[in-house]
Amino acid sequence: MTDPNSCPLCAESYDDRNGLRVHLEVEHRKSEVVSYLVGLDAAVADGSSDEKPSAADDEPPAPTA
Repeated sequence: MTDPNSCPLCAESYDDRNGLRVHLEVEHRKSEVVSYLVGLDAAVADGSSDEKPSAADDEPPAPTA
């Protein structure tokens, strides 16, 4: 298990969650953080194909504006 106060995008570690939050906001682009999270979500989804679809998957698409 990784240290909960270490940056998942680089090797920096922090004493508390607030320090990590500030680091992510200042040192990494939002697109970089989002890309990491989307990739992480995709990796989790690939390993959980046996699960039922979530309620969001059952909802009709939202109307366009």
